[in-house]
Amino acid sequence: MLKKEIVHFDKIDEFINNLAEIISAPIFIGLKGEMGAGKTTLTRHLIQKLLKNSKIVVTSPTFTLINVYDETPPIVHADFFRLESYDDLVYSGIEEYIFDSDYIVIAEWYDKIDFKIPLNSILISISIISEFEREISIEIVK
Repeated sequence: MLKKEIVHFDKIDEFINNLAEIISAPIFIGLKGEMGAGKTTLTRHLIQKLLKNSKIVVTSPTFTLINVYDETPPIVHADFFRLESYDDLVYSGIEEYIFDSDYIVIAEWYDKIDFKIPLNSILISISIISEFEREISIEIVK
């Protein structure tokens, strides 16, 4: 299933609420889009919604590669931007979370690494329309 939607920033919470309704662990959620498209912003809102905690601090794991939220549900926020190969995915420990865990794994820049997308995944592509609008495409992999 492929769904496209134009989302204005002041409607992000409505979009996140709808997305959160179809998410349950274990699942892989891949995000792609150009720099500044809003991958981390979307991830921040989604993690806060899933954990029912709007005060939780969600930062980009660009340099740490992975942030783990051992809450209910357990969530891993990963960033593949600095990875160069599947071996990097394995050595970083991210691969284990994707394929052998009960976590919700949210990965920014997932398209940088060639790997088999697991079943039960949601792939999200974000394109900049204007300063305050994004086109978001969602593909569900069963």
